[in-house]
Amino acid sequence: MIKQGESIIMPPRIAHVDDDSDIRESVQRILFKNGYEVDSYLSMQEFIDSLQDETKKPDLAILDVMVESMDAGLTTYAKIHKQYPQIQTIFLTSLGDMIRPYFEDGSHEWVCIMEKPVEPVSLMATINERLKKAGEAA
Repeated sequence: MIKQGESIIMPPRIAHVDDDSDIRESVQRILFKNGYEVDSYLSMQEFIDSLQDETKKPDLAILDVMVESMDAGLTTYAKIHKQYPQIQTIFLTSLGDMIRPYFEDGSHEWVCIMEKPVEPVSLMATINERLKKAGEAA
């Protein structure tokens, strides 16, 4: 928490959904080390349920594509993007750009795909870029 004048600036909150505990733990360590608030989820349903709590609403979500099913990440994204368009999203997946055809033309502007395993420096650069874009759009 950073105080700026009279207001308090909270660090960005990131939600991470992955059914692989090793990946969840390593991403969580990277994010905590870089000053982010992190909520990790084992399933997309846990993440969707968490959005009912205003204090858990993330600035950015990192979603695996294949969690409960082959396309759970994609269907979850479709749900949250309609209701919460301000939440930036990164797909962290072993499928890489193979998922790109599932998005409409022009989606490269708002869909970010990173392939597992991801280097911490690359992940942080992408997160910072997505959060900066969100700040500019606000």
